[in-house]
Amino acid sequence: MFSRFAVYFDEVVRSGSIRRASERLHISPSAIDRHMLLMEEKLGVRLFERLPQGLRLTAAGEVLITYVRRWRRELGHAMAQIDDLTGLRRGEVTLAIAEGAIDFVAGAMTAFRDQYPGIDLNFIVAGAQVVGDSVLEGQVEIALTFNPPDVLGFRVERTMVYQLGAVVKSDHPLAGRAEVAFADCVEYGLVLPDETLSYRQVIDSVWAKTIGGRTRGTIQANSIGLLKALVQSGPGVGLLTRLDVTGEMADGRLAFVPLAEPNIPLSVLSLITASGRTLSVPASLLLNHLAQVMRESGVGGAG
Repeated sequence: MFSRFAVYFDEVVRSGSIRRASERLHISPSAIDRHMLLMEEKLGVRLFERLPQGLRLTAAGEVLITYVRRWRRELGHAMAQIDDLTGLRRGEVTLAIAEGAIDFVAGAMTAFRDQYPGIDLNFIVAGAQVVGDSVLEGQVEIALTFNPPDVLGFRVERTMVYQLGAVVKSDHPLAGRAEVAFADCVEYGLVLPDETLSYRQVIDSVWAKTIGGRTRGTIQANSIGLLKALVQSGPGVGLLTRLDVTGEMADGRLAFVPLAEPNIPLSVLSLITASGRTLSVPASLLLNHLAQVMRESGVGGAG
């Protein structure tokens, strides 16, 4: 009874309404609502304020959702450890990823899936801030993000260091150079990540030091995939890391040229967990695998 309520309650809170939770869980709205009402009756308090625009947790609901999510997380850990004891290596793990790490993760997953076919993998792609918050709030156990803030809640397990550079089509005039000046990139028009992506601040800093004033006259997007597509379709120069274009460099579609300017701040891809939190067996296996792949890349260092 409680386990079913916990699943329904958690999804209602995430979705903001019983109707949306019903669509995601493929359970009738009346069944979900009945479980909510029964628990409210049992506890003697209301868990939600029912508003025209949806549901909002009451103070009692805020307390309960914290314990429900902790219980679900710990139950998943226990089940994974029991499976591990029997040698089954089954379970489920969710990895939050900053968009610039997609190619790296895709390349690392083949070997992991071959080794642990019984582990289900879920991926959440979001901005660096959202990825970090998902770890702190317990929505995911591990994450890959760029330049995480130095806060007590994070534990950095492994890092890889990359520097921004010019990304151009393989037949672009800048493609054959050993390095390129930032001002030369500007002449072709820049294709840049917007402020929601972590290394935009680095780009703005380089612009201020070399060109002066605010970054201007550019194409901007909040998607690494869109930025790469824009570079491939025109003469513009993207400013990304080598990590962002691993696949396109391998098949010859794009080239990466280091910037000539000295002392450009580095972009650090970090494998992070929450401090003091015990990982489930599947999460530990994935963490160890990703850390090994990062270590074998030969760039970066331990956290």
